[in-house]
Amino acid sequence: MDGVISSSLLDLSHLDLSRNQFTKIPGFVGSLKELVYLNLSGNSISGIFPYWLGNLSRLLSLDLIDSIFHSSTFPLLLNMSNKLTALHLSKNHLNGTIPISFAHMGSSLGNLCKLRTLLLNGNYINEPLPVILEKPSGCVKDSLQVLDLSVNQIKGSLPEIITRFSSLKELYLDDNKLDGVLPDNVGNLSSLAVLNLSRNKLTGSLPQSIGLMSGPKVLDVSSNSFNGFISEIHFLKLSKLKFLFDTIVLNLSKNMFSGTLSTLCSLINYNLNHVYLSDNQLSGNLPDCWMNFKQLIVLRLRSNEFFGNIPTTLCKLNHLQLLNLSLNHLSSTIPTCLQNLTAMTKKGSSNATVNNNLSGEIPGELTSLVELVTLNLSRNLLSGIIPKEVGQLRALESLDLSTNRLSGEIPLSLADCSFLSCLNLSNNNLPGKIPLSTQLQSFLVESYMGNGLPFNAICPEDEKQQDGGVEHSNLDDEK
Repeated sequence: MDGVISSSLLDLSHLDLSRNQFTKIPGFVGSLKELVYLNLSGNSISGIFPYWLGNLSRLLSLDLIDSIFHSSTFPLLLNMSNKLTALHLSKNHLNGTIPISFAHMGSSLGNLCKLRTLLLNGNYINEPLPVILEKPSGCVKDSLQVLDLSVNQIKGSLPEIITRFSSLKELYLDDNKLDGVLPDNVGNLSSLAVLNLSRNKLTGSLPQSIGLMSGPKVLDVSSNSFNGFISEIHFLKLSKLKFLFDTIVLNLSKNMFSGTLSTLCSLINYNLNHVYLSDNQLSGNLPDCWMNFKQLIVLRLRSNEFFGNIPTTLCKLNHLQLLNLSLNHLSSTIPTCLQNLTAMTKKGSSNATVNNNLSGEIPGELTSLVELVTLNLSRNLLSGIIPKEVGQLRALESLDLSTNRLSGEIPLSLADCSFLSCLNLSNNNLPGKIPLSTQLQSFLVESYMGNGLPFNAICPEDEKQQDGGVEHSNLDDEK
């Protein structure tokens, strides 16, 4: 939308001009003195913030996401309304330090005593975090509930001053250049529901004071260099929660945490939905308490040092849609009861990846998981045949059974997996022909290699082809 908007709506309280093609703020907006909500996000507005917007003394929420305002406009912006509760400045091409006007927050942002949400994510801010957090003063530290500084270039460590923001419920510092250790008193942010410190360079152990938080819905410290053990003390308050109905995410992946998973069993009342513990140094047997996590949707334990059997209690996770146990040292056989993962029989993206040192046959019962999208059983010691009913997995997009000891012919029913876009059956002992299917015969030779000598490309109608290794087609010869 572009052009001129009527200036007759002087009593307007809500104005949403988002996702249009404005290059400047329409002049009549300054006359809307009753305006409490103004959304200008997703436009191409740039330049100087109009001085006449200082007339909007009743404004509660201002959204300027995806704009390019000059930093000299921020003194005016911060003095627009002392009633402001939400200020969205994401993706505003701010760079360097927080604009100079923020350095005088005692008389500007510091006096915004009702400010609840401040979004500065997706800019180019490279100031040290301690300096940024020192700037706000006054009552804003008591009022601010959501602070988003993610996807910037902020340096330094998380200072103890963060605990002065006593009302914080959501803190996003992910995708920056933070380093150092977390302050021991970080748990004093007792109201915090979301803490995201992922994709930084933080080190040291996770402070036990995190256990004092009343119960974050999202704890994400992934992709750092944290180390040490995770104990029951870290989840002291979490284990006492009797009922939670929101999405609960625990993401400690891509660190150097060690020890066992016995800590998880202390969270029997904690409604975990997503657990990400991949790429750490966790070890020991997988615990046998999974039946307590009935709401679990995602479980990723990839690339650790777990050993022993796959516990059958995993089969009781009726909501589980993604299971990744790959790159561990698990042994024994694949439990046939995995067919009880009923969420994988319903529409949705379901994935199972369990490449380890597993032996025995592929349970035919797995083919009852009819909405499975990805199945990866590669790099195990599996033997026997590929279940003839594999074609029942009609939603399958990726199937990897490579580097096992599978034998017998490729089941004809595999041709029924019409969504299959990734197939790897290499390095087994699968003789015979590839089932007649334009899709199956279009995969590269690498999908089938290592199963004996391949046939030369022969048209399907040629009945004189010999028996031997896996046949593959040459697409160039078919043109």
